[in-house]
Amino acid sequence: MELRHLTTFLAVAHHLSFTRAAQELGYVQSSVTVQVKSLENDLDVALFERLGRRVTLTPAGEELRTHARELLERAEQAREAVQLAHGQPHQVNGTLRVAAPGSLCAYRLPGVLRRLKERFPRLSLVFGPAERATVLDTLTDGSLDVGFLLEEDIVAPRLAVERLADEPLRLVAHPSHPLAAAEAVTTADLGDQTMLVSEPDCAQREVIEREFQRAGIRPVLMEFLSIEAQKRCAAEGLGVAMVPIRSAADELHRGELVTLSWEVTPTLGVYIAHHRDRRIPALDALAPITRDLWRETPMASPG
Repeated sequence: MELRHLTTFLAVAHHLSFTRAAQELGYVQSSVTVQVKSLENDLDVALFERLGRRVTLTPAGEELRTHARELLERAEQAREAVQLAHGQPHQVNGTLRVAAPGSLCAYRLPGVLRRLKERFPRLSLVFGPAERATVLDTLTDGSLDVGFLLEEDIVAPRLAVERLADEPLRLVAHPSHPLAAAEAVTTADLGDQTMLVSEPDCAQREVIEREFQRAGIRPVLMEFLSIEAQKRCAAEGLGVAMVPIRSAADELHRGELVTLSWEVTPTLGVYIAHHRDRRIPALDALAPITRDLWRETPMASPG
């Protein structure tokens, strides 16, 4: 089996179309057909069923799809490892798929990815926000290479997990908010406030709801899917938000928000995680790059 034939097979399997696979790969359609036929001859099985214009995978094709991905990944890992051993990180290419919660995507990770690209200039990055369950599921099934998570703790036996930094959470509000001038704010003081909270199934929401339960209060909640919307509504005076303090640094500096003197000072961990069996040179470099950068640019202590 030739690796390029496996690449072509996966493109056809993804699109279930020889025409679209040819367009993606930059081949003429006849070349795609020849490569798939050669692979079928090598394996002595039919990989696709062609029913008129409809293309479907045979059971053998379904089985090959999983192994083909693994073979191509192993081949890419071997090539990159040889290049690194030969002192050629600038030659490492391929794609690294990264996901993280929105607050980390916006405020923690851009500088990290810039340094990663400086070290591996030919590396392609697929980077975007994802919530906890999606990150953990896609890391486990191998469709994501590395995830950053903002959590109290992570228990995931199939993943390699490292806590890279602490992320303080603080209550913020508009400077004119009634609690802004208080020398001390108890959780009970929040009972008659509107609280701007993140979506369910995230660590920030779990922390604040645990504090509400402990204090026996049920404030009015406004729920947000975006940390940016949460901050902006707090800056407009709509209520009190609990956010990672780093994410509100600009608004605090401009005086659009202030931190409240809350009696509770919760802290989450910033974690990096990947599948225990995943071996990618750029991935191995990511945690040290992250630690080094965050040591150089510590978060100023909130006032």
